[in-house]
Amino acid sequence: MKKTCIKCLLPSDYLNIELNQEGVCQHCRDFQTTDFRGVEQLLKDIEIPLSLNTSKKYDCVVGFSGGRDSTYLLWYVVKVLKLRPLAVFSDDLFIPEIALENIASTCKILGVDLRAIKHNNLKRCIKHHLNAWIKRPVPESLMFINVGERIGYERLVELEAIKEGVKLIWGGRTPIQEEEKYKAELIKFSQSPGRQGKVDWIMGYLKQVILNPSLAANLFCLKVQYQEFMVGKWKKKLILKNNLTIIHPFYDYVHWKEDEIENLLFNDLQWKVPEGKTNTSRFGCEVDSLRQYLFYRTLGYNDTNVDLSYLIRDGQITREAAKLKLEESLDFSEEYIVYILNKAGVKGEKFIKKLEKKYPSKTI
Repeated sequence: MKKTCIKCLLPSDYLNIELNQEGVCQHCRDFQTTDFRGVEQLLKDIEIPLSLNTSKKYDCVVGFSGGRDSTYLLWYVVKVLKLRPLAVFSDDLFIPEIALENIASTCKILGVDLRAIKHNNLKRCIKHHLNAWIKRPVPESLMFINVGERIGYERLVELEAIKEGVKLIWGGRTPIQEEEKYKAELIKFSQSPGRQGKVDWIMGYLKQVILNPSLAANLFCLKVQYQEFMVGKWKKKLILKNNLTIIHPFYDYVHWKEDEIENLLFNDLQWKVPEGKTNTSRFGCEVDSLRQYLFYRTLGYNDTNVDLSYLIRDGQITREAAKLKLEESLDFSEEYIVYILNKAGVKGEKFIKKLEKKYPSKTI
């Protein structure tokens, strides 16, 4: 049986993990609680961007993915900060119907205008990337599968804010998501935690393409890969040119507490969840569900291990309770995975059979 950190749920083969003699990982040893600055400081810090606003209809724009983080953020902006946001939703065409229903009902309950913008870069690329990946199914190149998604959610919110004359943008990223670095670090040429920078990433990308040339064999998808690599630089220029302020309040101001958010989503916002699920975690973008399945099949862990480990360190859940949640989350429906693959244009059952040859399900 695979060993794990005795305090959290990270396994002994987690990328760059270091267990000491007592069996405690460096993530637990180095964890420090945040002294959150609170709502009063947050209100002070948004005074300047609000004063620069030229829109008569909106005070701000919220990047609204429909997941629980951005949903809680939208609620917080309306109910606590008393602002008038425009919710901008980046629809990559792989959003389950139940998530779309939650998005629409949340905005209706909160009285918020929703601007859903569809884009098809992910849809146009995913068939090629899945067929290419399964030729050499390794976790290091799983980042190719959702290429096309990022240039949607990383740019649409800013463009809509500029269009509306709004200077303040809210983002829902959390410290929990920040812990999920293994996905980006896997592709680096050197996976040493001390190695950073674009050069190491580019070399890692080239290594994967050399080992599996089909990953770069589609000109349109290659163009989108480049656009996603450059989107961060493009976004910084856009922010500076238009004097935008982007705040992710869950880092410094607001303590993200799972139990409170679950209660809010189920009761105040009347969220629906898929049959058989008992919480609101991870039933958004279908491609993300597919990637989590593939990370688990190829690595033996995925974001759920990371997220629950953070909540243990933060004192929000016991290790035993987290283990039960982890077991529940890893009960993947192969029928649903095949459905997603088929929707992406790939022969789902054939794909799973190829995957099974290298990563037999009985061994995970």
